[in-house]
Amino acid sequence: MVPPLQGEFDFQGSSRGDGYRQWLAGRQVRAAELARRIHLPLGHKVEVWLFGGIRLRGTLKLKEELLLIPEDSVRHLELSVDHVVFTVREMESCVRLD
Repeated sequence: MVPPLQGEFDFQGSSRGDGYRQWLAGRQVRAAELARRIHLPLGHKVEVWLFGGIRLRGTLKLKEELLLIPEDSVRHLELSVDHVVFTVREMESCVRLD
């Protein structure tokens, strides 16, 4: 079961300790939705070309795990490939390798 997408705390929640696991699962669902929306293969092996002829190979990740990303700031979104950080607007191309 996917937790609701609203950002409210359930202080009456169960005492089983499932809250953190549910929060992590929700965060993964949102990251997958973001990747699909901006057409980037987050979590996969890629070859990224940055402007200036810089080539990176490795796993494409978000620099920071974000729950909410405003539509107008997607171009400023920070990504990383094997600890090299760059923004979406610095990319010339991105090809999935796996």
